[in-house]
Amino acid sequence: MKIIYWCSSDFGIPCLEQLMQKHHIVGIVTSPDKPAGRHLQVISGPIKIWAQKHGIDVFQPENLSKNYGLLDIFQSLKPDFFVVVSYGKMIPEKFFNIPLLASLNVHPSLLPKYRGPAPMEWALINGEKETGVSVILMTKEIDAGNIISSQKVIINPEDDIFILRKKLSRIASVILLDAIEKILLGYKGQQQTGDSSYAPKLKKTDGHINWNQNAVSIHNRIRGLADWPGAYTFVVSEGYKKMLKIKKSFVEDATRLFENPGRFIENKKRLLVSCGQGILELLRVQEEGKKEISSIEYLNGHYKIIKDGFLE
Repeated sequence: MKIIYWCSSDFGIPCLEQLMQKHHIVGIVTSPDKPAGRHLQVISGPIKIWAQKHGIDVFQPENLSKNYGLLDIFQSLKPDFFVVVSYGKMIPEKFFNIPLLASLNVHPSLLPKYRGPAPMEWALINGEKETGVSVILMTKEIDAGNIISSQKVIINPEDDIFILRKKLSRIASVILLDAIEKILLGYKGQQQTGDSSYAPKLKKTDGHINWNQNAVSIHNRIRGLADWPGAYTFVVSEGYKKMLKIKKSFVEDATRLFENPGRFIENKKRLLVSCGQGILELLRVQEEGKKEISSIEYLNGHYKIIKDGFLE
C-alpha cells in the first residue's frame, strides 16, 4: 500500500519503522525547520532526519488551507492511505479525502476520552490509572471518527510523560498495522461511545505549582509536565526569589493537613514540602539557569535559604 505519513514528533518513529516493513511510504509531511537553542540555529526535526536517512521525500508546508500545489502533488501520488501521528496542525478535509482507502489518525488515548492535542500529559495530570491508543478514521470533527483499532495500557505510579510516551509509541506501531489490515478487509470501524473529554494544548502557566493542592495532585502534575513546560515553583526567602523546576517527586504523605502549604519541612537529607494536604518529597530539581541536580545536591547549596524560605 502507498502511504503518505504526517508527523512532527519522534513519538511517530516506531510507526514509521513498522510501516516500512510492509508498505510503501511515498512521502512524509512534517513541521518546518525552526530555530532552536541559545544561538537560534535552524535545525531539522526528528521526522525529517528519519525521512532523509531513508531516502523518502519530505514536505514541510507552512500552511495547508490554500496550498493547492501540495494538494496536486498528493493527488498525483495516488496514496492508498494517509497516516497522521502527532502532526500538530489541522489538516483540511480536501487533503484527507485524497487517499483511495482511508485517512487514519493514531491518537494516544482511549477515545472519546482525551480528544485534543495533549492527551498523554492530561491523563497523567489527572491521575488516570489507564490510557491507550486509538486508530480512527479522520473526520472534520477533531478526534471523533470511527475507531478501527485500539489497545489499553496501564499507567504505573512511577510513569512520567517520557515513560508513557515510549509505551504508547510502541503500542501505536502494532495497532496501526492491525487497523490497516482491517480497512483492507472492508471494516468501517465502530462509532465512539461514552462521555468525551478534551485535552487542551499545554501552556507555560500550566506548570506553575499551586501548593494549596494535595500532594498527589501536585505529584501528578510534575509527572505529566516533566517534558514541557515543566512543573515549576518559586523559592522565596529574604531578598531572594528564584524559579525552581521540579523534575521528579514522591508522595511522602497523602493525608496530613497544613495551614501554610509550600513550607519546607526541616530535614538535612531530604527535601520535603508541605502541601494543602500531604507532604511531597522533591527528588530532582533544576534552578533557573542551572543544570538538573538531585535534592541532596540542592540542599547542600541552599540549606539556609530553604530553612528561612518557602515556595510560591
